Amino acid sequence: MTTLTMDVSERRFAVHEHRDLAFGLSDIEDTVARATELSATDLWARLHRTLTWIEHDLRPHLAWEEGILYRRIDELAGTPWATRFARAEHRQIETVATQLQADAERLLEHRTPRFCTDAIADLSAIRAVIGGHVEREERLLLPLLAGGEAG
Repeated sequence: MTTLTMDVSERRFAVHEHRDLAFGLSDIEDTVARATELSATDLWARLHRTLTWIEHDLRPHLAWEEGILYRRIDELAGTPWATRFARAEHRQIETVATQLQADAERLLEHRTPRFCTDAIADLSAIRAVIGGHVEREERLLLPLLAGGEAG
């Protein structure tokens, strides 16, 4: 197995990225919690804020993980299987994000109670998928970068 170390600043960057994602996830959680109090227009605005976050924050993070972080982790582990689950979760995140985009476009044309239900379900789903993904990375993958240390 190849010995590969990750620069401390790069590891800190990975942890910092997850902290930044937590702010977006918190905003989604707040939207879901308050969804029944929001008008369709306000829900649509929050949905678009989430879609903007996905495009400007989440997708670049996922690309960085795929292009740099996972490659390093696979090298450390000596197998491409180390990050296989995380890569599959990225595809799940993209699927839910696509559904969220479709719901936002539908709301623009038809502000119905069905839309609100679908939007809440999609927001809940993306929150769960991303939140679980981040948690598993922190518990299973990031410790490999520190030689087994958590953190």
